[in-house]
Amino acid sequence: MRSFNSNRIVWNWPLVLLVLLVGAVLGMASTAGAAAPRPLLVEKHKEAGLNCDACHKESPPKAAVTAPVCLGCHGDYAKLAERTQEAKPKNPHESHEGEIECQECHHVHKTSVDYCAKCHDFGFKVP
Repeated sequence: MRSFNSNRIVWNWPLVLLVLLVGAVLGMASTAGAAAPRPLLVEKHKEAGLNCDACHKESPPKAAVTAPVCLGCHGDYAKLAERTQEAKPKNPHESHEGEIECQECHHVHKTSVDYCAKCHDFGFKVP
């Protein structure tokens, strides 16, 4: 005599496949409108003909580059604010927090971030 096991799961395979398919389609749809990742600044520096030792002072590089190294090529904070004065809705280099270290937003070897987005929704596209 066979006993009935009430803990046994009977799979409705067509329904399982349908759910998986719908999930995959929705996942693709949610990323379809996403912006392509911005190129890393290391690539932009290479395109400008700069190699590692243009910013890093030791070989192989060990330490992160500090703001004074960046400002040596890109100009001081006042010059940066002048270059981005047309940014809307606000100039990202004129912060109510004062002079923010470059690396708070700009990363060379990983994707840059919008430091201001911690509190604001300006929508800055950070190179």
